[in-house]
Amino acid sequence: MATNTRRQPPLCRENRGIHHRVMRTLMVFVVAVLSLLWVFQIVLLDEFYRWSKTYQMRQTSDVLSANIDNAELEDLMNHLAGRSGMCIVLLSEHGKTIAASEDIQYCLIHRMSKADRTFWCSLAPEDGSVLTELFNVAPQMGDRFNPRSFQGHVPQVKDEQQALLCVRRVTLGDGTTGYLLLNAIITPLDATVDTLRTQLVVITIVVLLGAVLLALTISRRLARPIIETNNAARSLSRGEYHPPEHGSEYKEMAELNQTLVLAAKELSRVDALQNELIANIGHDLRTPLTMIGGYAEVMRDIPGEATPENLQIVIDETARLTSLVSELLDFSRLQAGSAELSIAAFDLTDAVERIVQRVARMTEKDGYRLIFTPDEHIAVQADEERIEQVVYNLIGNALTYTGEDKTVTIRQMVTDGHVRIDVCDTGKGISEEELPLIWNRYYRAKESHRRAVIGSGLGLSIVQSILEKHGARYGVESTVGQGTRFWFELTVTE
Repeated sequence: MATNTRRQPPLCRENRGIHHRVMRTLMVFVVAVLSLLWVFQIVLLDEFYRWSKTYQMRQTSDVLSANIDNAELEDLMNHLAGRSGMCIVLLSEHGKTIAASEDIQYCLIHRMSKADRTFWCSLAPEDGSVLTELFNVAPQMGDRFNPRSFQGHVPQVKDEQQALLCVRRVTLGDGTTGYLLLNAIITPLDATVDTLRTQLVVITIVVLLGAVLLALTISRRLARPIIETNNAARSLSRGEYHPPEHGSEYKEMAELNQTLVLAAKELSRVDALQNELIANIGHDLRTPLTMIGGYAEVMRDIPGEATPENLQIVIDETARLTSLVSELLDFSRLQAGSAELSIAAFDLTDAVERIVQRVARMTEKDGYRLIFTPDEHIAVQADEERIEQVVYNLIGNALTYTGEDKTVTIRQMVTDGHVRIDVCDTGKGISEEELPLIWNRYYRAKESHRRAVIGSGLGLSIVQSILEKHGARYGVESTVGQGTRFWFELTVTE
């Protein structure tokens, strides 16, 4: 038989702590930066140096070409050659040297034969652009130098060096053609590379040590309040939460702790209200069950007690139990969002009148009085059954908490295309502190539990859910010692 087993995520790989993640991220970033620095400063140093030297020589040729007929051209050549470390020669079209400046050792131009100079000059573009060519040249005396003949560490001389030759065709002051030849050694000196390499080694060691210390400090400071908050939040299910010692070091953590404190208070309050609701429902269920059981035993054991009056009591209490269970089911469906609305036009005034008449017949024997005198009949677009449930529950709530006169008044008012239904009682009223809480799903007024005159006494949460599904406005107004008024509004249908 095949079994379907769910693989648990590998905690050691996927669920690493923030402390390790911050350290790892920072270390990866530092290593990446250092690697990039090594690549550019050591591996690609020759390439960058060659590009920079080529660009510098092109700029030098541009300056000399612009000042080719200047009387102090040779001074300019000496200045540029000394500044840039290159050799510059200006030749006539017949190969005669007009001006020259030599500032480098092993100059390629001066080591060329006249034929070689003529050859490279002939290759210069006629549009005045620069011809560049890279050569490998051997230094003078390089073959005769043997470092093994000396004691100690003697730096070796490279067998070959790279030299860049630039040739440019120019127009001389007398209108004839001339040629600018520029030469520079572009291979970086070994001492420079050795210095950079030593500096990078020192920098790498310092940066790595600093990065480790910084990563440890940042990760600990960042992770500490989160870990403490996580440990403290484990008690949240019990409605207890105390902000940790370092829970306010960061703005986001302070806000999170404040939210968790509020959540703990709400959970504690909800637990208390839920327990009270269970007790109230138990009371509502126990009372009719006791009466049904008691009257049934009486009718069974005592001959002649199976009277219509006793049977009616059993029927009424059974209806009360049915109403309680129905409202609990309605409440559950509304909260779960599974209750669908059947929107259609209907006469709201007629619906309220039917409910008032039905409730009046049920309660008149107990001395209750309902007043509803509408001026006109108003139609609305809504779910008729659900709106009737809202009116029924509000009237039932008013009957339960009305005053000694046992009077409940229902009013209908039309303003600005909306019809408003008010249900008013003359009871003790609700204090300002309790008024915002009465719509909470588990809320009960701070007084001894009262058995609902009609319905289950759970109607306000159902009323709220139904009206919110309709997008209707609703509210409550109350004055202590004078009574309470619940109201809701619906859009009038033309």
